[in-house]
Amino acid sequence: MATEPDNGSAVDDDVGVGTDTGPGTGAAHSAPNTEYRIAHLGEQLARGDLAELGMRIEARGDTVHITGTASTAHDREAILRIVAEELPGVRVRADIALADVSAPDHSEELS
Repeated sequence: MATEPDNGSAVDDDVGVGTDTGPGTGAAHSAPNTEYRIAHLGEQLARGDLAELGMRIEARGDTVHITGTASTAHDREAILRIVAEELPGVRVRADIALADVSAPDHSEELS
């Protein structure tokens, strides 16, 4: 899993949850309850301290894609940890950007 500095940049992680079983035979494609598991993952992300509502989670072929913006690198890691717990054996690709919450270094000039 790639780690990036908390500077507002996007991270494109192949989470590597489970194993890749080859083209067309991945767990997301073969598991009949993948949509249920994706919905449950969304619920897990929305509750508790994380309260993350901005993640888009969708099955694409044999992979589950997660995209969105996390407030901090810590939150992004928490999201990836929950994904690994909720989707064991499923190939996951995460593209989670970090929100830029730093204070501006100069004043904004309005005209």
